[in-house]
Amino acid sequence: MTHARKLTQLDARAALAETAHVRASLAFVFAFAACGGAAPATVDGALPDAAAPDLAPPGLGPPYPIILVHGMAGFRNIGPIDYFYGVPAALKMDGRDVWISRQDPINDSEVRGGEVVDYARMVLAVTGKARVNLVGHSQGGFDARYAASVLGDRVASVTTVGSPMLGTPLADLAAGAGPNAQQAIDALLNLYGAINGYDSDAQAQIANMTADGARAFFTAHPDDPRVAYFSIAGRTAGSDGGLDCVQEDRPQWISKYDGTLDAVDPLLSVPSGLLDQLNPRPVHDGLVPVRSARHGRFLGCVPADHMQEVNQFLGTPPGNGYDAIQMYRDLATFLAAQGF
Repeated sequence: MTHARKLTQLDARAALAETAHVRASLAFVFAFAACGGAAPATVDGALPDAAAPDLAPPGLGPPYPIILVHGMAGFRNIGPIDYFYGVPAALKMDGRDVWISRQDPINDSEVRGGEVVDYARMVLAVTGKARVNLVGHSQGGFDARYAASVLGDRVASVTTVGSPMLGTPLADLAAGAGPNAQQAIDALLNLYGAINGYDSDAQAQIANMTADGARAFFTAHPDDPRVAYFSIAGRTAGSDGGLDCVQEDRPQWISKYDGTLDAVDPLLSVPSGLLDQLNPRPVHDGLVPVRSARHGRFLGCVPADHMQEVNQFLGTPPGNGYDAIQMYRDLATFLAAQGF
């Protein structure tokens, strides 16, 4: 690494403080919404949280239900606002059987993944289907892979979107922060979890997504050979993705964006700039390097930052031609065509 790519301790702390400020702003918005109205309500197709029933014997065949799994600091919905903004309604209009999990927004993926296991068991019991499809964004990809390692062939497929399967340098940076910064981050994120009714653990969550943490996690919870694994990455900050996004068998609904570029959302400009310095191959979605997001059968890159991957904030901004809702519709059609 050249001298120009090194962050001094002072630079790192300043950058971390700015990143924490961005996260604080987002947390405040979601916390305010949660406190200003009722607790996140269930939506059509979303079961209330409860102890999971025992699984019935394998049942009905494909197409299998799709369970959307949110990422760090995520939520099922706050009033009319879905984490996967507008996606559940669009999939339902297409006749898809779609469900939205809810797990601790601030915790590691053994805790969160266990909650996805419970939720998937409920979906299987209610629908009578033999299997489910899990679609996880960001840390939700960790949760989905954990659930598949527990449920085995009751999961047909796992699709990860912008998930740091090899970790993200930003988590390593946060984990290496001084004690004062670490306490501030923990207090902020744990408060967000408490507002949503959880006994959260920010330190465990951040450690989970460091390079060493991700490696240890997936060594302990390996992929199941009976499950199909797919992945999609996002690329932003004007990058065309280069070799990091190359994949010979990309579907047309991904490759059609080859000539499309994306400008990173201002709220992600600080972590995006950090990744440009920390990552020797600065191709990323503002939070997760593309190389880290590739897993299983890589379907390719879409021109979107980390939040645009789930049609946030409150809809993908016009201008670059990327349609997040259509991407999930196409993904559902793709999974059905695979026999899932």
